[in-house]
Amino acid sequence: MSQTQPRLRRVGARSELCIVVACHTFVVAIPTRFVSRLVLDEDVTPVAERPDLVQAGAEAFVAASLGPLLGLPALAEAWVLLHVPHASHRVAIALRTGACLMVREVSVEAPLPRGIFEARGQAVLGAFVADAAHGFAGSTLYGLMLDPVRLWTGEELEAALSALRGPRPRKER
Repeated sequence: MSQTQPRLRRVGARSELCIVVACHTFVVAIPTRFVSRLVLDEDVTPVAERPDLVQAGAEAFVAASLGPLLGLPALAEAWVLLHVPHASHRVAIALRTGACLMVREVSVEAPLPRGIFEARGQAVLGAFVADAAHGFAGSTLYGLMLDPVRLWTGEELEAALSALRGPRPRKER
């Protein structure tokens, strides 16, 4: 490999059941093994005096937004409630996304150059074809497979755990 060519991630042949959500002009696949629930925007309540936390049902989650994590504008149609493994814990994170389009088997079909996403690029495992022939709506041509474990740094996950362990927050009314 010449030094002028970008390094490519290895492509895994294995497919995985994923939640596929809209993210502006493309779609993002998130493996279901990390997902506890999908909820609409109105089913998540901000926590009073804690802008970093939201409540869904009886559980508190650290709030995050997929768009800004990938260097894009925020999305506000739905939430994917995740439990991301970190050390010996599972961190409850509510990831704000575009609409959930489907749940289906997805496999990475093409590697992406390292650094294609300046922020959080380590979480993008690769791309897959997402056209109408594969059941995707609209003019979406490709999708990205994400690894939620790599979407946040160890320090960010530690901070999230600390936020969740803090005093029991009150829900806003």
